[in-house]
Amino acid sequence: MSSRPDLLPAEYLEELQRLQDDVQLRFSNEVAFHTVQKELGVAFDKIFELVEEEPIAAASIGQVFKCRLISNGDTVALKIQRPKCEEIIALDLYILRWWSGVYNQIFKVLNRDIDLQSIIDDFGELIYREIDYVAEAANAQRFNELYAGVTDVFVPKIYSELTTSKVLTMEWVDGFRLTDATSLARYDLEPSKLVNTLVQCLSLIHI
Repeated sequence: MSSRPDLLPAEYLEELQRLQDDVQLRFSNEVAFHTVQKELGVAFDKIFELVEEEPIAAASIGQVFKCRLISNGDTVALKIQRPKCEEIIALDLYILRWWSGVYNQIFKVLNRDIDLQSIIDDFGELIYREIDYVAEAANAQRFNELYAGVTDVFVPKIYSELTTSKVLTMEWVDGFRLTDATSLARYDLEPSKLVNTLVQCLSLIHI
């Protein structure tokens, strides 16, 4: 929803975009590192060394730490899923689906052909795919296969041996938002060209 200006006003989009990487309610490092140990079977500090003490991003599903691999010194992004994430999402989807059924009846009275429950069902299917980090890693690797020869596209390396359904380890890449005009100007990047590249990527994926 945060990327759909055709559906929501700008002030709503701005608030929703904060959920992408700046959720205020973060879970503790202790809980995060315990999840890593449980998932990988090894203590966090035996595999990773923190580059920054606090998460560099926190979203509604998980949070990301900038780390260094002890084995080879590679800098990685370590994504760790929020505790009880699946249960929380299941409850939210149940509530959304119930209310969407109510609104469907209202739309019928207003002679509007809108099926909100179908939209919620599609959203639910997508969100459950997103919380499986193994699926996310597989998608990234597939994307890399598709764009290996495209110079304008870079796909971070996935560390499969350090990835589970709740922990994702991938190569660290510095970047900034497409809406960051200052950074775009600093690197002499044209938003229109970046958008064209994005559209080409999406077209090839659907093909």
